Amino acid sequence: MEHRFTKRSAALAGIGLAAALLAFSAKQTQGAITIVAGAGDISGTGDGDNSTAALIPSDAQVITLGDNQYQDGCLTGPEGFESNYANSWGVFLLRTRPAIGNHDAHDTACSVDGNGYFDYFNGAGSGLCDYSCRAGRRGEGWYSYNLGDWHFIALNSECNGTPYDFCDHAAQKAWLQADLAANSHYCTLAYWHRPIVAPSANHTDDEGNFANGVGGSPNVWQMLYDGGVDLVLQGHDHLYARYAHYNRAGNDVDGTGIRHFIVGTGGIDTYAVSETKPGQEFAVSVLGIIKLTLGSASYSWQFVDTSNTILDSGSDNCRAPDRDGDTWSDAAEQIIGTNPGLRCGVNAWPPDMNSDGFVDMTDITQVANWFGRSVPPAPARVNVAPDPPDGFVDIGDLTRLTALFGLRCT
Repeated sequence: MEHRFTKRSAALAGIGLAAALLAFSAKQTQGAITIVAGAGDISGTGDGDNSTAALIPSDAQVITLGDNQYQDGCLTGPEGFESNYANSWGVFLLRTRPAIGNHDAHDTACSVDGNGYFDYFNGAGSGLCDYSCRAGRRGEGWYSYNLGDWHFIALNSECNGTPYDFCDHAAQKAWLQADLAANSHYCTLAYWHRPIVAPSANHTDDEGNFANGVGGSPNVWQMLYDGGVDLVLQGHDHLYARYAHYNRAGNDVDGTGIRHFIVGTGGIDTYAVSETKPGQEFAVSVLGIIKLTLGSASYSWQFVDTSNTILDSGSDNCRAPDRDGDTWSDAAEQIIGTNPGLRCGVNAWPPDMNSDGFVDMTDITQVANWFGRSVPPAPARVNVAPDPPDGFVDIGDLTRLTALFGLRCT
């Protein structure tokens, strides 16, 4: 982690801070046009999946939240992928990154250990392909990829002691830990099938056990929380529900936590919303899809029903982790040009303008010299307030800096 940020700091020094700020602005513009659409619990022998498929924008990356094909995830036959899913959501196969669900993983004569699912999305008989496969490796079902300014993580919630478990729990967790550690994107979205809460009477909370730890080791939800994941999508409950940011335990509201949605509305008959869980901000029982617009540090959502009516919408910022614990968020340090992975040292601590490890009049003078000017021409380095910085050097920057007068970094 430190090596990656060190290289980035060196690159910023080479191109100049003003140019870095312009590059960051361009990155924000790029991210604002990344569109993702998806749902779970999609295809059976009915036509609900055709109605939801008609809602998917032509410019959208498609994700699925499990239970892609009812009842047993068969590849062929009257209830198979090739007879049903292929004629609706399958139109978007080349731009779809799915998650596996329990109905995709049923152990039946037509599909063992999710073989129908892997055959359809990765190709029949493709064997153990690498994580670049559309649905991850056969026998695993977890993988990650980058899209625009975001990192995406697809997980297998059957790989947690469910009746259709066919994989190595420890292997998925070890892979996830390594993936989170290697992720350099500011915003991250994770998705899988079984939700951590269930507001219908048809399912119970955390059926996939992602928020239930074993033996004191961090569970999947805690790993995602600690790894700075911003947004989680799940299916399984056949309804739509939006939740406030959740805590590390995955059972209550935390303003700095992970926002999550249930979108089990892809085509199969819906369930009634019968319970209100902590932080449940909106819930409805209709078919539809979620559409996300992803920026470099924020996102917005719409839930659209089959009449193309927007029933729920909103926007939010990505979480603002402070990986080095210096009280400046990673987002602020990206703009200022300091190293978000290093607490002290050259170009590490935002208020330490001359990198001597100490805040004194030399640092304050540098800010005062640019007072009342925008960035650029003022260097991004002197714009330390608010969080994230506003591109203008004013009393807020001087106030924040003078409050730290005489302090050293550690």
